[in-house]
Amino acid sequence: MAHEWTDTERRTVKEFAAWLNVTDNGRKRVRELLRVSGSVLSQMLTGTYPGRVAQICSDMRRVLRRERDRKRATPPPPYATTSVTQQVIRTMQIAQAERVITLVLAPSGIGKTVGLRRYCEAEPDTVYMVAGVQCRPWALMRRLAMVLEIEWRGSIYDMRCACADALSSAGRMLVVDEIDYVPEPTLQALRMIWDQAQLAGRPIGMVLSGTAAYLDKLRARKSATIRQVLRRFKHVTVVSGCSDDDIAQILSPFEIPDDVLDVIIEGAAGEAGRAVDVYVSAKRMSGEKPLTAAMIREAYGTLMPVEMGQ
Repeated sequence: MAHEWTDTERRTVKEFAAWLNVTDNGRKRVRELLRVSGSVLSQMLTGTYPGRVAQICSDMRRVLRRERDRKRATPPPPYATTSVTQQVIRTMQIAQAERVITLVLAPSGIGKTVGLRRYCEAEPDTVYMVAGVQCRPWALMRRLAMVLEIEWRGSIYDMRCACADALSSAGRMLVVDEIDYVPEPTLQALRMIWDQAQLAGRPIGMVLSGTAAYLDKLRARKSATIRQVLRRFKHVTVVSGCSDDDIAQILSPFEIPDDVLDVIIEGAAGEAGRAVDVYVSAKRMSGEKPLTAAMIREAYGTLMPVEMGQ
């Protein structure tokens, strides 16, 4: 039996269709949000679906409500060139120009990854990857092959050779972020990719990014082979944190009063991410009211303490 559409359901579909015309989400993503097939979505939009209209309309309202909440949220500041991003980008330029392996070591939350991604966006001859937890050689090669659009064939050795050839023949630089989670066998696989490109006469640049603590751990290892990796690191950049001027530069689009900015900088402990987080938190709490130093201090109380977040 055909569903008897209510006026509320028709208004919901009309509002959802209008949002669908302007959203960046593709139809596939929208179907996933609603948990419906393409044909069901099409019938809903034309008001001809005979099935569970009430439930789908409820899901549509949920999606629309979430989008409204996101629009009201304080947007993050746009990209800002800081001393941190400048150091990161300079290190990447060295790797690409001299075709060596460089390290970028810095604590989290100061803009290291922002600099890495910014450089990769501007330089098409780069491949950016995030190592992540338990990034074993097989997983690394599998992901790299996907990025390079190489069909997986043969053994992991075969794929390592294929990835090395693809990188070197195209003159592309490999950037691997979050190397703190990478075990030595994976580091050796990366080292062998670089070595193979060297032996082929088409050397490549490589950038590995993590924390200074990770390099200390590598040096302290008793492995007989770890020096094979350490000897390949030709340039190391260690960044300790953001300066006060960096944080002020990042937050400059928000036109924050000086006394409020001073409190933000004091509590940020050199972390750009923490400064942005406290501003967003304070704006959420204050609503339409102007920010005050007291509001910032209250907002810092809702964040993870610095000593626990490091």
